[in-house]
Amino acid sequence: MVPIAMMRVMAIALVLALGGAACKTGPDLSTDYGQTARENYELAIGEFADEDWEEAIAYADFVRIRFPFSRYAVDSELLIARAEFGQGNWVSAQDAFKQFAKLHPTHKHVRNGWISYMAAVCAYMNRPEKFFLLPPEYQRDQSELREALVELDYFFDHHDGSLMHRQALALRDEVKRLLLEHELYVARFYLDREKPEAAIGRLESAHDAYPGIGLDAEVLFLLGLTYLRMEEVELARATFSELQSQHPKHHHGKQASLYLRHISDTYGPANPNRPRPDRRPPTPMAPPRPKHLKTAGST
Repeated sequence: MVPIAMMRVMAIALVLALGGAACKTGPDLSTDYGQTARENYELAIGEFADEDWEEAIAYADFVRIRFPFSRYAVDSELLIARAEFGQGNWVSAQDAFKQFAKLHPTHKHVRNGWISYMAAVCAYMNRPEKFFLLPPEYQRDQSELREALVELDYFFDHHDGSLMHRQALALRDEVKRLLLEHELYVARFYLDREKPEAAIGRLESAHDAYPGIGLDAEVLFLLGLTYLRMEEVELARATFSELQSQHPKHHHGKQASLYLRHISDTYGPANPNRPRPDRRPPTPMAPPRPKHLKTAGST
């Protein structure tokens, strides 16, 4: 199923492609522009309402450059950012929203957090999308989602409790869920290649960084299995116990009881003094010296 966000972007692209022959490429300086900042801004608003993004940007940019001290210049800057967003130019829109916040810190949409929230939305929308010719999105680079998390951290630092608070919380949960899916994929990748220590690092970090977003049981189950595989008996016991107590109705929570019984039958009761496996990384050894070099020093 194609994500709603992708369907929206595709629909916008289709509208632009089909309308390309009929729509103007931009206002003509001699005939189309109005005489005042207000006239041109209203023309920009009209084009924006019709989703003629390029023409809306052209009119708004004219206001911004020709009438820089007009109150409509500020509104035009914001309209440009919204039009960039409307046509799916996520990077340009994010830059425009952030620049607007820097230039106009007292604007009502900066003070109420909407601009900051939209910068985070832009980063989120720029994330990897599902496409049948490409690997799954959770296998690809997640830098855009991490950037969205940075933008959301800024939002909560500066606009916590604002009107956009609920939407920002929902967006943060979704971003963290996607990042956690990536961490689980990386952990399984390491396990498949017999690198459990690397998998442990990713899983422990994910367990601490992304709690409470619906994938806790999966993280704990994979973490418990990896501990058991590494002979970390007490860590495995503690992890499966946490999984069983916190997620008793989840299928992994039910599986945890079976693993706890296996651990008890195999290793006996809990023992905090149980010897742990040596988890130090192996000491690298220098390769043997070639024979011709060994004899070279003696001649």
